[in-house]
Amino acid sequence: MKEMWPASQRQRVVLSFVLFGLAGLLVLFYPAGQGVGNGVQGWLTRWWGADSWVGLWVNVLALLVVAGCLLLLAKLVRSARDNQPYVFMSYVLFLFLVFFALERLVGYAFARMGVDGLGQSLLLQWLSAVIVTAVVAMILPHLRSLIEGQAIALKEHDKFLAAAESSLDDFYIFDGIPDASGAIVDFRFSYLNPNAERRLNLKRAELEGKVLTEVRPFMVQSGLIENYREVVRTGQPFIAEVFLDDDRIKATWINVQVVKLGDGIAITSRDVTERKRLTDHVSYLAHHDQLTGLPNRTLLYDRLRQAILRAQRHQQKIAVFMLDIDNFKQINDTLGHAEGDALLMAVGARLKSSIRDTDTIARMGGDEFVIVMTDFKSMDDVMRCGRQIVGRAAQPIQLGEREITVTVSVGLCLYPECGDDVEELLRKADAAMYVVKGTSRNGLYLYNEGMVGRSLSEIQEDERNDGLGRATEMH
Repeated sequence: MKEMWPASQRQRVVLSFVLFGLAGLLVLFYPAGQGVGNGVQGWLTRWWGADSWVGLWVNVLALLVVAGCLLLLAKLVRSARDNQPYVFMSYVLFLFLVFFALERLVGYAFARMGVDGLGQSLLLQWLSAVIVTAVVAMILPHLRSLIEGQAIALKEHDKFLAAAESSLDDFYIFDGIPDASGAIVDFRFSYLNPNAERRLNLKRAELEGKVLTEVRPFMVQSGLIENYREVVRTGQPFIAEVFLDDDRIKATWINVQVVKLGDGIAITSRDVTERKRLTDHVSYLAHHDQLTGLPNRTLLYDRLRQAILRAQRHQQKIAVFMLDIDNFKQINDTLGHAEGDALLMAVGARLKSSIRDTDTIARMGGDEFVIVMTDFKSMDDVMRCGRQIVGRAAQPIQLGEREITVTVSVGLCLYPECGDDVEELLRKADAAMYVVKGTSRNGLYLYNEGMVGRSLSEIQEDERNDGLGRATEMH
């Protein structure tokens, strides 16, 4: 018995036999009205003096006790469904009780009909045996299929447990907690595997039976509990990458998959923090200049396209500044490529500090930079920003022990006046920049259709005469 039944189930076996014995004795004594039953009934009759009612109530009470014993026995069987020998033994005990009951009822019927003696005994046993045999013949196939089904279910459960316990992923099973209307509003821990224990830094004994949102309030704050409820309501799985930063799990990206399981859910998750970090790093390298850390041409094109779409939707304008460092090739050849790279980084940082956080500065390559300015109130704001870019770039830059002063030439164009796509805007900003570089450098010029092929001084003179004041030179 020690190998077949653990301590908890050995207690069930003992209790089952006690219940069987009590029910069997009562079935044998009642409702026959003979033997011990007569003695008990006679004693109660003398005590209360109510012969006509005492026998009835004694028999009724006996039947209730028998029914209670059978219910308790059935409950014990349900609580140990995974133990096939115990289930089989319980069915055998139940059949014995059926045999006793049939024998007593048939004997009671014979006694009422006046059949006595040996004939009664033989006929009683023969009829009881026939009836019990018929009952066994009907029950046994179902009993066999039930035991086989339990064996299969137990085997499948063992397979599931082995897979879950050895899984490299975190695995949880939650039972649903319904409200008064029956809708699932929360979940209760039912099972978690060793990896989930390590993730939460708690033993499963501390979590099983606990309410999910009480153990992890982050589920409510992040809105994940709503997704879990939706899985139960619709039956549709939920799959997502989620960033966790609660009191129990710090700064971790997990891939989570949630599926419906009855009125609850089963969750599989795995830590993808390193993969996410690597992916983000690769994406950063693909969209940023490795020397200055500024957005590169690819990211600039994407942001400028998004800016054009927003400007079209809200009827706004965009300013695009194209600039490069004056005489950079001469500086690079004189000081060396290392100093040239340091100068590019310093100029990039200075330009970034000259614009708003909502604007974009990108390095196009070489010594060429682009600034995209959005959400400005007036043209004066744009020109003020352009003059600030030119002025700050002209301030001395300290490179090691050497102080260097450089200037920049800046071309400016506006959306939608100068074009409505990325390539056209950049081309016209570049044309405006080369007007400045072709003459005095260290200046800012706004593109217009009549400027190409003319010198900056001629354009400035015409615009001063027209009162436009669009060109700015810084010396």
